[in-house]
Amino acid sequence: MASTNKVSFQNIGIKYGLLVGVAHIVFFLIMRIIGLTEIVELSYLSGIFLIIGIVVAISKFKRINRGFIRYFDGLGIGVVTAFVSSLILALFLVLYVTVFDSSYLEMMQASALFPAGLSVLAMFWITIAHGTWPGFIIGFIAMQWFKSPEHTMPNQV
Repeated sequence: MASTNKVSFQNIGIKYGLLVGVAHIVFFLIMRIIGLTEIVELSYLSGIFLIIGIVVAISKFKRINRGFIRYFDGLGIGVVTAFVSSLILALFLVLYVTVFDSSYLEMMQASALFPAGLSVLAMFWITIAHGTWPGFIIGFIAMQWFKSPEHTMPNQV
């Protein structure tokens, strides 16, 4: 009896979400080391990791499924990848703000991007929301390419 190697879009999304979440944290720590965390807007550059993670995850899923991907599986990969990575980052930020540097929360409150009375809990939920919605949009855009059977990415990625 031959076993089938069925990989779900959720598993791919979780795997790449964990990788993107770690990339977000590393980016944050690099910004912290070189003193750029005061420029909150720079944190949005880590969205590049999300774009790359979602595109590579969709490509991997399509390759595993022998060149076939359903449209909603691709959207699901985008949302799951973004949610997991945002959850990882949000948990890290809560730990960072409560244990290591409470002034970071004050700096975010002073930024025009966040409300003045930003609490740790609100920061947690805002981080998840700001990270998950782009995953849907990125997944939607990426699926415009990947929905066609002949559109793939190189095997080396």
